[in-house]
Amino acid sequence: IKTEDLEVIFQIYRYNDYIYMPDWIYPPIFLKNLPVDLHKMTDTTKRNKIFLQILGPLALKLSDELREERIKILELQMALEDGKDLTEEQEKYIEAEAKKYDIFTRLKGYRRYELLLKKLVLKVDVVPPSLLMAAAAIESDWGTARPAREANSLYKELVWYGEEGLDPKDEKEDKSYKYKIFPSLYESMKAYALKINSNVNYEQMRFQRAEIHRHDKPVLGRTLAHTMIFDSALKNFAGILDYTITFYELTNFDESELGFIDIPKNPEDKKQ
Repeated sequence: IKTEDLEVIFQIYRYNDYIYMPDWIYPPIFLKNLPVDLHKMTDTTKRNKIFLQILGPLALKLSDELREERIKILELQMALEDGKDLTEEQEKYIEAEAKKYDIFTRLKGYRRYELLLKKLVLKVDVVPPSLLMAAAAIESDWGTARPAREANSLYKELVWYGEEGLDPKDEKEDKSYKYKIFPSLYESMKAYALKINSNVNYEQMRFQRAEIHRHDKPVLGRTLAHTMIFDSALKNFAGILDYTITFYELTNFDESELGFIDIPKNPEDKKQ
């Protein structure tokens, strides 16, 4: 799709800006790839706005998915604490989730699932949309970087010593890695959120998020930005992340949701 066609779609759904949507509801418009001409736009202010409009619904969709996953984990934990026996299907689900989030224990029986669920509650959680959007903007240079354009790689995730992937043509020396190719922008964002929720480098962020939950406060991107010190080779990445979230007012997405607003059936209705 081209940017001018995308803008028409946005206008149809009154998605005229990436912030200040009525009732903080964003239309579920999910792009598989970035517009083919986005990186050619000379108006960087407009380009950045469109880029954030693209990422917003994707980040909110991922938040919904992670929230549902977390609710299921919490329900299983409560059932186990209430003395209920887990079914074979529930045990398989917990084992699959533990593998997905890189959790291991040699314990058996009740103690095994008690520990796995305790660790899953810490890891399976929403990553603030503002943080996901700001990190993508920084790593992909607002959608203009080659990995984002050709591999849907918003965060420049790497594949080491493998045959598959996008060759780093801009690199002159290190040929031991390639950029991971994703089938869609959403899959790239999903993989990045999984890394944040499972990798040991983000343990401090997860503990901070859990503490915020304990005080029944909203988890916002700015609150967690300073914990992202190991996320990028860029100097002061955490500071740049905080600045990007603040400057573009991305915290608005952290407490927003997907949905449709009333759309006029004809131009006369719109005037009224």
